[in-house]
Amino acid sequence: QDSCPAPLPFMILLPLLLALPPLGLRRPAPLARRCAPQVALVPRNRVACYGCGAELQADVAGSPGYMEPERYEMKRKRRQLRETLCDRCRRLSSGEILPAVVEGRLKRPSGAAVGEEGRGITTPEALRGVLLPLRERPALIALLVDLTDVAGTLLPRVRELVGGNPILLIGTKLDLLPRGTEPERVADWLRGAARKIGGVVDVHLVSSKSGDGLQAAARALLAERRGRD
Repeated sequence: QDSCPAPLPFMILLPLLLALPPLGLRRPAPLARRCAPQVALVPRNRVACYGCGAELQADVAGSPGYMEPERYEMKRKRRQLRETLCDRCRRLSSGEILPAVVEGRLKRPSGAAVGEEGRGITTPEALRGVLLPLRERPALIALLVDLTDVAGTLLPRVRELVGGNPILLIGTKLDLLPRGTEPERVADWLRGAARKIGGVVDVHLVSSKSGDGLQAAARALLAERRGRD
């Protein structure tokens, strides 16, 4: 048939879109080419951080994609922005622990209280408030898990937020696993780790750096949606 499934809503596609590298994308499969939603995450005349995919900017400290103005201008003049990490990703790559969800009693690395600066940090209560409506409508949940920190990113109480909706589990940072690791065995292990959640319809491993697994994960989202959000 020539018809395509209805486009997935942005809230479901965003995790995968953020994982896409700004350059070097592989040629999409016919289904993805015909049916992929046309969502422009970053305008063509702008540049995204190659780590998180956020648009690079030097205006609002603490917001996604922020770089120090001096470093931004230097990289722009040298035409190196496409090879540049935002401030947050650069700090993460140097070993700092910068959680995206922080309890209100904690402080940001800069010393400012949560919520005082930028939009990059949220609280458990705020995140719960955003996700709870998923319980009330049919939806396919794309749950991203960091393969380098499964224990810290596989939400054990996700069922309280999404109700009985099916979950597509996506393991990220595949390229950071030790050389010689067999992805199939990792996927099987991840399925076992997710059994306590229940309702996991499929597991995919992806890498935003190499592009491995992204097309398969996108096709699985389209196939498993079945009319749901």
